[in-house]
Amino acid sequence: MKTQRVAKISEFSDLRPIFVNLNGTSVGIYKFREKYYAYANQCPHQAGPACEGIVIGNTEAELLGEGRVREFVSKENMNIVCPWHGVEFDLTTGVCRADPRYQLRSYEVVVNAYEVFVRG
Repeated sequence: MKTQRVAKISEFSDLRPIFVNLNGTSVGIYKFREKYYAYANQCPHQAGPACEGIVIGNTEAELLGEGRVREFVSKENMNIVCPWHGVEFDLTTGVCRADPRYQLRSYEVVVNAYEVFVRG
């Protein structure tokens, strides 16, 4: 299994991926709330560059009672949106929000005191 250096911790900003080539595969590495996530930059829907899309909050709803619903965009649950067809994937799991049969291929992220690495 190959380990590839990605970047210094200080080079990451929340929700903006840094890309590396790992064994011929483009991999996007994200930082969100001091945790790191890595996914192949290929959408399982139609092979689009999933990690090149935007990251947005998940649209959620809260039942208030008496038939009232409050819809809002979450700041806790974020989605990677494939730029080809808008397919959304949970940033922390890679699972497709609309169809859990689809999932981004994930990679292990290793963080030391100063740097981030991806293993695959």
